[in-house]
Amino acid sequence: MLFVYFILFSSVFSSTNNRCFHEEMIQNRGRPSLDTYYESPSGHFWIHYDLSGENAPNLTDSNSNNIPDYVESAADAADSARFILTETMKYQKELSDDDGKYDIYIVKLGTNQWGFCEYESNPKSSFIRIRNSYEGMSDFCDDENDNLWLTVGHEFFHAIQHSYRENSGNDSYFRELTSMWFENIFVPHCYDFLSFVEGSNSFFNNIENNFFNSNPATSYQTGYSLALYAHYLSTIIDEIDYSNQISSTIMKKIWMEYSSGGTVFSSIKDVLEDDYETTFSKTWSDFMSRNMFCGKFENMDNDIYYHIGQSYVDPPNIEYESLVGNTIINGSTSIYDDRVSIVSYRATDQYSINAQFLSNSNLWYGYLLKNNEIYNISNSNSFDLFSINSSNDLMLIFANADNANNISYMLNINIEGCMEHNAINYNPNAVIDDGTCVFPIENSLISIYPNPIDLTHMPLNIIYDQVDNSNIKIEIFDIRGKLISKKIFSGILGRQNITYNIDKGISSGIYFLKFSSNTNIEILKFVNIK
Repeated sequence: MLFVYFILFSSVFSSTNNRCFHEEMIQNRGRPSLDTYYESPSGHFWIHYDLSGENAPNLTDSNSNNIPDYVESAADAADSARFILTETMKYQKELSDDDGKYDIYIVKLGTNQWGFCEYESNPKSSFIRIRNSYEGMSDFCDDENDNLWLTVGHEFFHAIQHSYRENSGNDSYFRELTSMWFENIFVPHCYDFLSFVEGSNSFFNNIENNFFNSNPATSYQTGYSLALYAHYLSTIIDEIDYSNQISSTIMKKIWMEYSSGGTVFSSIKDVLEDDYETTFSKTWSDFMSRNMFCGKFENMDNDIYYHIGQSYVDPPNIEYESLVGNTIINGSTSIYDDRVSIVSYRATDQYSINAQFLSNSNLWYGYLLKNNEIYNISNSNSFDLFSINSSNDLMLIFANADNANNISYMLNINIEGCMEHNAINYNPNAVIDDGTCVFPIENSLISIYPNPIDLTHMPLNIIYDQVDNSNIKIEIFDIRGKLISKKIFSGILGRQNITYNIDKGISSGIYFLKFSSNTNIEILKFVNIK
């Protein structure tokens, strides 16, 4: 019996190059029968291939040693992956068959298939199928040889995983999580794992789902995008630079724990608690908070990113509610230890917000996100006054700790703005002065309305700023320069909105309003239509 782990992804059928992955049980399929084989330089691998027919790879032999370059590269990739995993990172060695060699078969695979690691039960071993060409297979890694190496590294790590624990089908998400994670360690300049972050099965599109997926039919699909969590664990929890994760040990510890029994999820929780004095809920909520800023920074010069790959993808899909000023929002949400609960709002004005929280437990995890900042609000009763404007989103991310199962929150939302009536930017709705008041520097005409106007039935509205106590003279002239009307207004500081009535009827046509003060003279044109 064979259990097959393989990478299946679509050819380019859209601008986003969506990928799909599948896993299935295949019984009695057996190993391919190919013409010849090449023993890798280390002696650990046999690379099987055909010299002709549909399975044959590119037979170019640049060094004229009678071994196709493609085959030699596959062998070098296998040797390198094994050395890094077993000698450098100290994972257990793979389980080989009776001849002591690990077999890799180069064959023609379906359009959408990258490779397979097929598990055998008798003897307990595995072998790998890889495709005979990887040209144009990835949006995030455009070199065919790099894609070949990614596949060999990915599939061989599945072989290593088999030595820890046989695949049960419901742990597929973790096997794919770790294999996709290793790809970027193995070929660090390729970010192919990002191809799955924006797919329909990515946790980016199912942001409040539970972490683990034990459904054999879909578990593996969840796992591909979860490689990001593995990178988070390596860099933030294991405190390893993202470019040097080869020295990380946290994933190996989880595999060791998992090999002794229990579930993947329980193994992750145990390792985090026993070896790192943290919890899954805390790491998962922190991880999710950091992901909300994907695509916002171009480099690692910030305190949020755990991997440079975050700069290449968009943040998770979130639905926002609109904030309404000078209101109080009362809400609550259930919280769990295997997922996050998210409350999100979009500002439409300048607000000052005070947040208060209440839980059935004194311990819970929470993060407040605004602008380009993350605030840890775990176990807080309140969050001090803060500002948010119309270009900002507000997000609250909660997770369970110490059996907390619910969080109640109250958001006191007050409009911020200039509260000085004489200021140019006076906001009549503001209840908190934000210190942004701007005052005019000279007497100046701002606008007149409506324009056109019927002065027979309505007055002309005139808006102007006044900075001193001098009188303002307003005159109306027709198009020939004849004075039609004149009025004097006493000086009142600040922005003024006055109405101007003309006592006598005037004909339709073009007119001019002249604004005169001790500092300047301004003229605006308007049209009267009877």
